[in-house]
Amino acid sequence: MKCPKCGYEWTNDHLYCDNCGEEFRIVPDFEPEIEEEMNETLSTLLVELVQEKVPELKEKGKNKKKGKKSAAPVREKKRDQWLKAAIFLCILMGSLGMIGVCWYKNYSVDYQIEKAKECARAERYVQAVSYLEKAHGLDKENAEILFLMADYYYLQENYEAAVSALMGIVEEEENYKEEDLERAYDKIISIYSGLGDYQAINQLLLHCRKEGIVTLFQQFMAKPPEFSFVEGSYEEVLPLKLSANTSGKIYYTLDGSIPDENSEVYTAPIFLETGTYTVKAFFVNDYGMKSDVVTNTYKIDVLIPSAPEVSVYSGDYYEPYMIEALAAEDCRIYYTTDSTDPTQDSILYTSPIPMPLGKSVYKFIAISEEGVASDVTVRTYKLTLNTEITVDMAISNVIYALIKADVLLDEAGNMRGMSGHNVYKLNSVMRIDGSGDYYVIYEYYEDATGIQTRTERIYGVNIQDGAPCRITYDEQGKIVLVDI
Repeated sequence: MKCPKCGYEWTNDHLYCDNCGEEFRIVPDFEPEIEEEMNETLSTLLVELVQEKVPELKEKGKNKKKGKKSAAPVREKKRDQWLKAAIFLCILMGSLGMIGVCWYKNYSVDYQIEKAKECARAERYVQAVSYLEKAHGLDKENAEILFLMADYYYLQENYEAAVSALMGIVEEEENYKEEDLERAYDKIISIYSGLGDYQAINQLLLHCRKEGIVTLFQQFMAKPPEFSFVEGSYEEVLPLKLSANTSGKIYYTLDGSIPDENSEVYTAPIFLETGTYTVKAFFVNDYGMKSDVVTNTYKIDVLIPSAPEVSVYSGDYYEPYMIEALAAEDCRIYYTTDSTDPTQDSILYTSPIPMPLGKSVYKFIAISEEGVASDVTVRTYKLTLNTEITVDMAISNVIYALIKADVLLDEAGNMRGMSGHNVYKLNSVMRIDGSGDYYVIYEYYEDATGIQTRTERIYGVNIQDGAPCRITYDEQGKIVLVDI
């Protein structure tokens, strides 16, 4: 027998075409379990019939033997009517049974699902889907039907149809449980991920109204960056922060131009000082998905502090001076000695600085509480001392004094019970009131691995006579010189 729709040869016992899934409009055979139940029911009726009529027949036989006259014609007529009714009842029950089987096969969701699973086990996925489509028509809110349908489409590598089945849950989310909805999103994302279609995942999640689901799968999304300040006018420096919903990179521009993947990558807060900034940014997640570009404009109008005033001007010097820097009360001063421009990450100025021996370049900057930086003040010095005591001689005098005091064992700076040794280095030249000019020498401990750590001991050597001493401070912070 052939399918009336596609002409495919029909397989016996099948209610649907193996090729196109068309339902065959014939009365199906009984299921073995149902047929057995019907037989048991009819047998029971017949047994009851016999049990009821046997005593009556026996009584009739007795009456015949005794020669009694009985009302046989009347009774036989009633018996015939009764038998006809019983036979009709049996036929009716059988017909109802067949109708019940047909109804069960056509209108039972459980039956359709079981037949679908049976077909799937035999790898007849087209027929399995046909059973599931009928089951879905009978029960629109049964998520398991759509999950099975998606699985069978997936096994046929019909990924579009698999996603479409699952979208039946997503698009009718109010009819399904939260866990079913989450499971549907998980399966759809798994299919798209396997196909490498991350743009489809991004669009799916962007249209999702369930915040919990969006959070669960946010690594696949590329939302526009969020700005830590709303656009507008400000009278302070803004440490503007950009943030994304998941891991990836934020690209931005400050001049209003459209950013791309060659633009600046956001890594730390962007300090917006006086001026107008049009900040444009977009986000690219780890899967290469790009967000829309978001734009904010900021107008910053803050007072720029004056550059620090430095007490010692640039020039050649033959005696040491202390370098002092001053700025407004609400500003901090930072400086460098390596010719680079200072920032708030540079050395913080806290007290006058001894002028170093030889050539040096100092750069100072003032930064207000709002984070606004001043212009840079630059000073260049060359200090030359009129003395015969060199730096090397001063350091040697300190070491010999410590050996004599039994602090060091030898000129290499070794000490008892220590695996490392001490190292001594010139820090600066300082004029000490009432005592003269001194080399200031710091002590460092160098361990066996070569790492040097500064100790708390500071030594001074008079630049005129080379006499070493220990430099300490009293309770008022005044310098005190102590013999070694």
